[in-house]
Amino acid sequence: MSGKKKYYIGIDLGGTKVLMGLLDKNFGVCREYKADIDANQGEKAFLKTLLGGIEVLFKEGRITSKNILAVGVGCPGIIRFPKGVVKLSNNISFLQDYPLQAKLSKYLKVPVLLENDANAGLYGEYKLGAAKKRHHVIGIFLGTGVGGALILDGKLYRGASGSAGEIGHTLMSMPSFLQGHGIFETVGATLGRLGVTSEAALLLLKQRAPHLFNEVGYNVKRVKSRTLLRAIEGGDKAIKGLVLDKGKMLGVVMANLANVLNPEMIVLGGGMIEAMEYLILPEARRVMDTYLLKPLVGSVKVVPSKLKDYAVVKGAAKLAHNFYFKKKRIF
Repeated sequence: MSGKKKYYIGIDLGGTKVLMGLLDKNFGVCREYKADIDANQGEKAFLKTLLGGIEVLFKEGRITSKNILAVGVGCPGIIRFPKGVVKLSNNISFLQDYPLQAKLSKYLKVPVLLENDANAGLYGEYKLGAAKKRHHVIGIFLGTGVGGALILDGKLYRGASGSAGEIGHTLMSMPSFLQGHGIFETVGATLGRLGVTSEAALLLLKQRAPHLFNEVGYNVKRVKSRTLLRAIEGGDKAIKGLVLDKGKMLGVVMANLANVLNPEMIVLGGGMIEAMEYLILPEARRVMDTYLLKPLVGSVKVVPSKLKDYAVVKGAAKLAHNFYFKKKRIF
């Protein structure tokens, strides 16, 4: 690469992994870096992985920080925007009132912008992907948990304190008030990969998923979205039934959101959608239409992420570009 060219860096930071991209001025991916993150190892190991990955991008691209226009980071949790302080992150416990944006900017000596990962992902779809030219969009991302984001009237909606769009923390069942304690199920626990994996593990124990067992045995940590897909393709009807049920539940969540917010479009992303879109989307759309207000049926388009794995990477970089270099800041 030329030493005179300018680039952006986009970072998708999760509780278990990080994906980084070195992007050109058109937000095309020139280089990428992936690594596992163990949040339990603490701040020092976390920063070492993060900064080490950026150094790898510099080395492979034969550039320095002088070639970087800005860095955008999508991070799970509640973010104090635009100061870039992580108020709280359930996936990375030590990120509490943590000035991640300032720390990275000080190290790299370039502008850095920190945003919630789901917000960054939906912004990427809005500017570069499936939701271009739409102005009222809901993003639902089925990953380890469930992330959500809102674009209303053409702007990211963060709410009064930056926590808007936390769809994963909404309830799938009523708390048990009469029993004197609050037992309930959240959308994230029910539809996230960890929840699906735990239910798949029960099917393994009941010997109802022979193809899944042949691949992973009883090692639940090896059960990923693609693993479930291969089990379904191999003939595990119980696993297929489980995934279809999750699609139905997702449809109920979508109907609730659409009835409240009246969006033009719902964008679905994350590993579960990428692997099993053909199963999940039709069920989710069908159930959503069943419970939508009648005038809304047919008016809400449901589409998969176009940017896929790069939604957060590109969205975070695009946000950083627009924040630091656009005179009219529309976020």
